[in-house]
Amino acid sequence: MNEIFSEKIGLNVSEAANLLGISKNLMSELIKYPDFPCIKFRRRIVINKNKLQDWFDKNSGRFFV
Repeated sequence: MNEIFSEKIGLNVSEAANLLGISKNLMSELIKYPDFPCIKFRRRIVINKNKLQDWFDKNSGRFFV
C-alpha cells in the first residue's frame, strides 16, 4: 500500500467519539454544528481527523446546549 494512504484521515462517529473520550450519542450531537469538521454523504458521516483537534482546541471552554 502506498505510504501516503497508510493512515486514515477520516473517522466515523464511533472512532471520533472514542478519540475524544465521549459517547457516540454526544458525538452525534456535535456533528450537527455547522463548524464541525465533517462531511455528510447521505447517511454516512466522515470526520476530518486532522481538523478535529483544531476544532476541539478552538471550542475548549465553550458550553454546548
